[in-house]
Amino acid sequence: MTARRMGRWLLGLCWLLAMAPAAAQGEFAIGTEDHYVLTRAFSYIVDEDGRLTLDDVLKPSVQATFQSIPQTGHGANFGFTSAAIWLRIRLRVAPTAPGDWLLELAYPPLDRVDLFAPGPGSSYRHQTGGDLLPFATRAIPHRNHVLRVDLVPGATSILYLRLKSEGTVVAPVTLWRAAALWQHDQAAYGLLSLYFGLLIGLLFYNLLLFLSVRDVGYLIYVAFVASMAVGQAALTGLGAQFVWADWTWLNNVLPAAGMSAAAIFGLMFTRHFLSSAVRMPRTDWFMRVQLAAWILTLIGTLVLTYTVATWLVTGLAMVSVATGVVVGVHSIYREFAGARLFFGAWFVLFLGALMLALHNAGLLPSNAFTANSLLIGSALEMVLLSFALADRINVARRFKEMAQARIAAEHAMVEALTQSQDQLREALREREAILNSMRVGIALSLRRRYEWVNQKLALMVGYLPDALIGQSARMLHPDAESWERFSAKSRAALLETGAYVGEHQLRRSSGEVFWVEISGNCLRPNDPDSGVIWTYLDISVPRRLEEAADLAPPVST
Repeated sequence: MTARRMGRWLLGLCWLLAMAPAAAQGEFAIGTEDHYVLTRAFSYIVDEDGRLTLDDVLKPSVQATFQSIPQTGHGANFGFTSAAIWLRIRLRVAPTAPGDWLLELAYPPLDRVDLFAPGPGSSYRHQTGGDLLPFATRAIPHRNHVLRVDLVPGATSILYLRLKSEGTVVAPVTLWRAAALWQHDQAAYGLLSLYFGLLIGLLFYNLLLFLSVRDVGYLIYVAFVASMAVGQAALTGLGAQFVWADWTWLNNVLPAAGMSAAAIFGLMFTRHFLSSAVRMPRTDWFMRVQLAAWILTLIGTLVLTYTVATWLVTGLAMVSVATGVVVGVHSIYREFAGARLFFGAWFVLFLGALMLALHNAGLLPSNAFTANSLLIGSALEMVLLSFALADRINVARRFKEMAQARIAAEHAMVEALTQSQDQLREALREREAILNSMRVGIALSLRRRYEWVNQKLALMVGYLPDALIGQSARMLHPDAESWERFSAKSRAALLETGAYVGEHQLRRSSGEVFWVEISGNCLRPNDPDSGVIWTYLDISVPRRLEEAADLAPPVST
């Protein structure tokens, strides 16, 4: 390290040491920058009964009780509290600094905001804000709480903020020059527009799908998206600014009500998508209990206090989203159609809901990521669920093709079932023209060896048909573990129901591994040793699209 670099390092260290006491005392230097983040520079007191006035706060006995905002951890996030929070900051304004500033408190759900800034002489200028006041009364028309602040260059100004809310009390405060705030808003409003544009697009797209295919799952999904949009519009302040500006009571009702409605339709969608009443009756019973709890919570949001409703929504949300994650894991294990996309959707929503719950409880600092974690998670979730719904169409089409192939194959072989194996092979050869025209691979196996294959299967795996006859089905599986897993699952299903359907990987003669959907039916009921008719459908392309969706990078604000 050169002497010049050493000198700069020591100078910077001295500057930090000199500034540390000032920051700890709630003092902040204002110069010529276009914005300053004040969040951790405040000192604060908690007014438990909310009765302190500015005159009370200015008394020396009260001034001595102010304590600094923690410089690490949750910072100026006070969690759920019914107390009023008083914040104080000393701004040391440089002689060259401008005097006109905008103070932004970037947390729309705050009920009441009072700013006391120095006025003429020793007086203080009082300004108010909050989502319980009509939007038209705001000094600056903005989704957040933005108030004007006039500072005196070359002097020290002391600002006081009083925050009161029935929900979470958070103080992400930034001091802006007007032009810088408007420039910052271009990006913020742009991202929010993309989010709500995505929701509107998904809503209408799936509504059109419902009108086309008449599957009620799409209609439930539309209601889920609409409910989530209402809740997020309330939380982000856009609803108060553009939709219900004159109905301030909706600002307290819609965040919890919108999330409750979204949870109700989300659980309904989960039950319909996975057919849980048939496939997993115990889990379905638990989800129906949650549905009843959410319906009561939705009613409660209209009659209970905002604090109680928010606690109910936060607690139930963690249970329901965790249920979605667990059910998603189970559906992957059971190889349900679209299971991976379904699991991914609920997992990202779980992370977003968990982070927001920790934020609202005051356990995480408030920033653009934590405060909007549910917004980010819900956007990813709804996109993945839309992909899962689209996958259902492809799955239904594949099942239809496989069903048609099985029916044709069974009709072609029905006479041969009563004959000997040699006669059965002869009958198959007579019907080769029909079976070779199928779009899916078809094979007859006896004691796990191929007795006959059609040309489609041979082409699929890259062998001549004669090269497969008499060979063990093991040769088409990538490894011994894959073969043993398939053999155990398929035999258990054939013995129990006489049929098997599953997705597995096979290996072509070139060594390439690809995904197929395999379906098998016993020639005699529940007796795989009598012979099994197998059909193979190549699903490599849908699986690659699904894996690409799982590997997509996360969206951040």
